[in-house]
Amino acid sequence: MTMKTLRPSAFALLPLAFAVTHAAQAQLEEVVVTAEKRSQSIQDVPLSVAALSGSDIEVGKIDGMNDIAFRTPGLSFVEANIGEPRVYIRGIGNGSDSAASDQAVGIFLDEVYIGRTGGVGFDLFDLERIEILRGPQGTLYGKNTNGGAINIVTSRPSREPEMRVRGSVGSDSLLHLQGLASGPLGDSAAGKLVFSWRERDGFGENVITPGEVATAGDFSASKLIGGTIGAANGGEELGDLENWSVRGQLLFDVGANGELLLGADYAKNKTNGNCRHIQNLDKAIAGLAPFWEGAMSDRYKADERNCASQFDTSQEREVSGLMARFEYDFNWATLTSITAWRSSDYNLVDDLTGLPLIDLDAPSPEGVPLPPGSFTGPENVVDAVDEKASQWSQELRLAGGSDRIDWLAGVFFMQEDVERDEEYYTQYSSLLQGLGLAPIGNVLFTQDNTTESIAVYGQMDWHLTEQLTLTYGLRWAEDEKDITQNALDLLGTSPSGVPLILPEFPAPASASDSWSKVTQKVSLSYNLTDDMMFYATYSEGYKSGAFQSQTNTVEAAIQPVDPEFVENIEFGMKSSWWDNRAQFNLSYFDMDYEDLQVFELNSRFLLVLLNAQAQSEGVEASFDIMPVDNLTLSASYNWNDASYEEFINANGLDLSGNNLSYAPEQSYTVTANYRWPLAGGSTLDLGATYSWKDDYFLGPQNRERETQEAVGILDASVSWTSVDTSLSVDVWGKNLSDELVLAHQIVDPTGVTSEYYMEPRTYGVTFTKHF
Repeated sequence: MTMKTLRPSAFALLPLAFAVTHAAQAQLEEVVVTAEKRSQSIQDVPLSVAALSGSDIEVGKIDGMNDIAFRTPGLSFVEANIGEPRVYIRGIGNGSDSAASDQAVGIFLDEVYIGRTGGVGFDLFDLERIEILRGPQGTLYGKNTNGGAINIVTSRPSREPEMRVRGSVGSDSLLHLQGLASGPLGDSAAGKLVFSWRERDGFGENVITPGEVATAGDFSASKLIGGTIGAANGGEELGDLENWSVRGQLLFDVGANGELLLGADYAKNKTNGNCRHIQNLDKAIAGLAPFWEGAMSDRYKADERNCASQFDTSQEREVSGLMARFEYDFNWATLTSITAWRSSDYNLVDDLTGLPLIDLDAPSPEGVPLPPGSFTGPENVVDAVDEKASQWSQELRLAGGSDRIDWLAGVFFMQEDVERDEEYYTQYSSLLQGLGLAPIGNVLFTQDNTTESIAVYGQMDWHLTEQLTLTYGLRWAEDEKDITQNALDLLGTSPSGVPLILPEFPAPASASDSWSKVTQKVSLSYNLTDDMMFYATYSEGYKSGAFQSQTNTVEAAIQPVDPEFVENIEFGMKSSWWDNRAQFNLSYFDMDYEDLQVFELNSRFLLVLLNAQAQSEGVEASFDIMPVDNLTLSASYNWNDASYEEFINANGLDLSGNNLSYAPEQSYTVTANYRWPLAGGSTLDLGATYSWKDDYFLGPQNRERETQEAVGILDASVSWTSVDTSLSVDVWGKNLSDELVLAHQIVDPTGVTSEYYMEPRTYGVTFTKHF
């Protein structure tokens, strides 16, 4: 069955429904989701959920989390690097990179929770759908998530032989090859193998020249950065891609009532690093703007995507997983067992300023009474990470039902081990050193954490009448974390350099803590007619406590951060009209957060995790219509007021009343698709999507310099499909107006910002052949 995308929509489009004449015969296709652990039409699910179908994800339309975020109002995405993507729903997310920190928005691959957000590395190919659930989830999910959940659902092996190959070429030397083989393996088994290989050039050029590599600094004790000095990638385009992945599944019938699905996946992603660019020079403190600008060449300043790094920056990630899913139907109930193991390993070197390393021997201009090394760029900061994570999980569920009651009960266990090393090299001008503000530093932070999570949960739906259903869910969860941290001054200075500042730890610091919580959900849904449902829900969410990362004292390293707790109230309506030729859905939510975990970079380059009280309320709506045969119009809309009610940051600033980060007040998406039958029986599909987000802040201080201005992205495609549907050709373009959108930003202690950006305008052609 062909799936389509449903998204929340703008109220202004509702009057279009009245223009539909009863004579039209087209109907919207049903979207089936498993958000409540059973197959349902999305129109029957009493919660706010959006779904992106496999056909939308393929052929260049959506190839990453950023595309998903732009097409889903209320969802935002930021990527510090290849191993630290961050997802926010309704303004709620988690920017912490600590080895002992959970995600606010959970990502599930075929119902397997992925503890580290960088652990999703395979290509989005041969997916059945992606579901985006907004708000706390817990009474039906093994791992509780506060902000929401993203379910990635792959297609299962086919019982009929199927082969498919797809190739794409495009701008920036894009080459993309994908393939699939699926079919029966005897009378009671089927298998599938999927592969993908993709490469393209980068979007920013490292414009450094050999003459700008003036000094190498002191990397004699460096563990991760020292071997990358020398601008080996000078003159190259940074931000390139070289990705490949493979995924296999085996499906077995086990007797008359059982089914066993085995899966394995592996992916490797490489890039030569981010090209960061210094911006907001007018915001520099203490008159430092001319010093920053003096380090910038004309070629550097010619393009905001350019950098001038003398380090051989790189990022590499490997992700793998194994899964066994067993289902058995007892007639009175169905048992589901999901056993999984996942591993991720990534390393990187990132030049956070993207400028040549300071020459501390450079003389000041004639007549300037400053010591050598003063009249140059104020600072350089280089970051390197090596992280290895592995987890195994076991989930058991039993689900059954009758005419009056549907029920589900489950238990979940997960153990996750994370080893994380992060090194910072900071070198400051003689002027800043002389003021005693910023000593040179080479600091290594290490973390070794083990997390054990266990949960018991259940949910029951009472069908009080044919129209009225009462739902109650209950969950108990406990999380225990054992962590050992260390902070090492690799230069042996006293005091240590930035960002450690204080002396290194005398010995590794160990700590352990556990947290438990009972949460619940109560929901009432009423079907006014077969085509109109109203619902009201109260739900609670919990996210375990955490430990700081990159701390400068033993006391901070062993002091846990309190767990989060959220109460969510939601009212909604889902409706179909005119023989399902139009659908209109509407929801209102109000989420109150207690001890929201906020991750912030303070003025000493220390990453601090604090607790705050916050609220997020808003409206989500969607509207879909087929006014005539072959034409589908969809629109979605989100209004969100998300702010801190009480929050004092690490520098003592009262940020109460400020907006939450990555929470645009308004966002919407409008999509039009038209299928044009051609003479001879082939078809031409024309599609366009415009997604707009209001301006939003990238940090809790809500400073002007950390603002992403309002931006709209236009994507379009034209697809031809042969008569027998075995061959298709797609011409596509993304970000056609070439908008500059922040992928990540760092606010430097001197007041300027270091930035790199999402993809510019891209375009290409894709050929797909079915056998």
